[in-house]
Amino acid sequence: MVTTTPETTRQTNTRALAFAVPGAIGLLVAFITTVVSFAAIEAGGAGTKLIGADNELGAPSSAFGMLFFVIVLAVAMAEFSGATIGPGWWRALLPVLVLGVLYQGWTLYLGLQGGSSLWPLILVQLVTAIGALVIGLMRAPRGIPNTAIGATLVVGSVVAFFAAFRLTVDKVGTFIDPTTAPSCNYSVIVQCGVNLRSWQGSLFGFPNPVLGVGGWIAVLVIGILILSGARLSRWFWIALNIGMLGALALIGWLIYQSIFVLATLCPWCMTTWAVVIPLFWIVTFHNFKEGVFTSSPRVQRAFHHLYGFTPLITLLSFLVVLLLAQAGLDLLSFL
Repeated sequence: MVTTTPETTRQTNTRALAFAVPGAIGLLVAFITTVVSFAAIEAGGAGTKLIGADNELGAPSSAFGMLFFVIVLAVAMAEFSGATIGPGWWRALLPVLVLGVLYQGWTLYLGLQGGSSLWPLILVQLVTAIGALVIGLMRAPRGIPNTAIGATLVVGSVVAFFAAFRLTVDKVGTFIDPTTAPSCNYSVIVQCGVNLRSWQGSLFGFPNPVLGVGGWIAVLVIGILILSGARLSRWFWIALNIGMLGALALIGWLIYQSIFVLATLCPWCMTTWAVVIPLFWIVTFHNFKEGVFTSSPRVQRAFHHLYGFTPLITLLSFLVVLLLAQAGLDLLSFL
């Protein structure tokens, strides 16, 4: 039985309060920014044009930023109320904090580029997000097993989820107004419009990005579980590997269709390709070296070495895709 003293309680409350401050300030500022943004959209009516990150997301970016600060504040309040936040969960929280800082930095950059008058409020959100990250780094323990694969799954899933989300938004836009070009249309070759309107873009009777929206959230949760120190069963690792193999097979087919049938390169689709390929290699090599598929020491040692060559193998995989694109689209002629 763990006993607490007034001294340890005060220390816990102090640490929780320190983490709650950036969460509370960030949430308040994000809420104000969201309210002001929606008020401007409503006042502008049909002629309103979103700028910066708002335009990229299709809605005020601070509304999504609020979710990040709610997480920070919720963790702080849970600890303040007496809950024990274990070392594993602080590890799992770190990538969320990093992604929050990157998101706020991205929104500030696009806001300044677009001339948004709300950039001072966005700057405050960035500063508070950085503060939460610094506190999280101070609280998180060192020496984490499986850190690399957990962090990679988290970061990769968030990037791919954003790509799937943007494709879903653009697909909805084509439903509402078929004459509107998606935001990812840059040229005859680099565009999403043809892909979204094709039958290949709705292979299972609904837009393909919907699979990504749900699937990448699942991968994000798995990554967080790994970072938290959870011991996943053998069958779970096998299921994850099967899922990644299925994703690789699907994007392999879509790569062929995009290059040799539709003659386009969809930016958000390529983002998904760039995430699925390395994640498949990482999960597969990890499972072999950890004995998930075989108990042979020789095989495990071989894949342990291969695991270290994952970046090179990923680059070679990307090179294969690039050569296919050159063969099917003659990319060099457009340079």
